[in-house]
Amino acid sequence: MIRGAGRGSLGHLLFQLLCPPDPFGPGKHRHMRCLPRSENAAPQGIRGSENGAVRACVFCGSTSGKSTLEHAIPKWARRAFGIQGELTVEASKGPMSEREDVGRLKHLNIVLRNAICGPCNYGWLASVEKVAAPVLTPMAVTAQPAVLDAEAQAMLAFWAVKTVLLLQLAFRQMYGKRRELTGYDPTTQELAWLWAKREPPPRSLVWLGCWDSHQASEACRVNFEPSEAPLPTADGVPVAGYMTTFALGFVAFQVFTVDYLEAEQHGAEMWNTRVPRHLDEALIRIWPALGRAISWPPQAFAYGDWRQMVTWDGRLRPAGNTS
Repeated sequence: MIRGAGRGSLGHLLFQLLCPPDPFGPGKHRHMRCLPRSENAAPQGIRGSENGAVRACVFCGSTSGKSTLEHAIPKWARRAFGIQGELTVEASKGPMSEREDVGRLKHLNIVLRNAICGPCNYGWLASVEKVAAPVLTPMAVTAQPAVLDAEAQAMLAFWAVKTVLLLQLAFRQMYGKRRELTGYDPTTQELAWLWAKREPPPRSLVWLGCWDSHQASEACRVNFEPSEAPLPTADGVPVAGYMTTFALGFVAFQVFTVDYLEAEQHGAEMWNTRVPRHLDEALIRIWPALGRAISWPPQAFAYGDWRQMVTWDGRLRPAGNTS
């Protein structure tokens, strides 16, 4: 049985690049669309920061030293795609709703401020990017084939979960007063687990796929779309996880995250541990690992099949459900 997702996917951000050179082919512009969570409150570790001091690092909890700027889309990725122009930021209540211009963003600089201490940012986070960049760059930019052993799969899964959670925090901080934008609020325990264990938190699931982002002349090079994924519980108390589809060029990640302590407290069932059988060749689970090396790219999703990938061909979200 496939458990559904989608009722929480109400907000919509469209990042549209204005007049940059396109090294990948003809086209007037490229754009990035996202559906993050944003509410009035900033994440707990970010509130109350003054004079550059961190109230509490969202990862290790440290309150010493100066705060840092964390780029949720790392520098190596921005350089690899040559994104140099200004982006128009538009928001709407859903994919079919009218969009509203909410601001500008330069060079895809999605920045999380006053939330991460120096030792975390310049230490283990930098180390993750140093390992991930040489693996992901050729895959994301040119779809260069790769054979990924168990260690490489674990590294990519860790990178994907870390990046998705940081994007959620950054979007909440940047657009926190727009109540129509919804998404996942990473919990303290999930972020602390990443810091302490250097692996995705319990109950996390990660799939790896390939999305043909060059099939259209105005291809989206980076896409980010989370959907609520509720879990049935033993005591009937709702527990909501999130299933996020994050595409970086040709590389597509799908990440399921949930407050694992809340899930255990209420006896929540496990979410989907495998995709529908007919998508087995397109989405490969890399966390928890399958225990074997995998070849990438698998069968690619066409550029126009973004909805098919996000909804698992309608199994997660019926075709008529845009929420």
